[in-house]
Amino acid sequence: MSNTVSGTSSTSTSASTTSTAKVTSNATLGKEDFLKLLVAQMQNQDPMNPTDNKESIAQLAQFSSLEQMNNISTSMDALNKSMTNFMQQSALTQGSAMIGKSVSGVDTDGVTPIEGTVEAVKWLDGDPKLQIRKADGTLVDLEMSLITLVK
Repeated sequence: MSNTVSGTSSTSTSASTTSTAKVTSNATLGKEDFLKLLVAQMQNQDPMNPTDNKESIAQLAQFSSLEQMNNISTSMDALNKSMTNFMQQSALTQGSAMIGKSVSGVDTDGVTPIEGTVEAVKWLDGDPKLQIRKADGTLVDLEMSLITLVK
């Protein structure tokens, strides 16, 4: 993430000061950017009309809340990835326990019956599939969720 504050400008009127910053970003503003903007705001404020303490505290509290939500989001992403990996491994383990067993199920059309012996387990198109050798010797892939009987 490369955010830059390329400059600040300050405009004073008799009662207020306005600070603006040019920000070039290819992502969202981060902690460093917020601190740079805060320092620029403090440096360019009107000494006769300083920033209200309540406003400064509110900005810091808002930033703190935003950072905590960002940390929670990052943690949730990591947890989601771990759970996905766990579910994949669990499905593959369940499938490998069926190798050599006779199974019955239905094809993805929900009608055509499939019967045979499980020869292998593989992960295909985001789902665990059992490779079934039918009585006529052909190999077919069957989703584990479509199995109706294991012998």
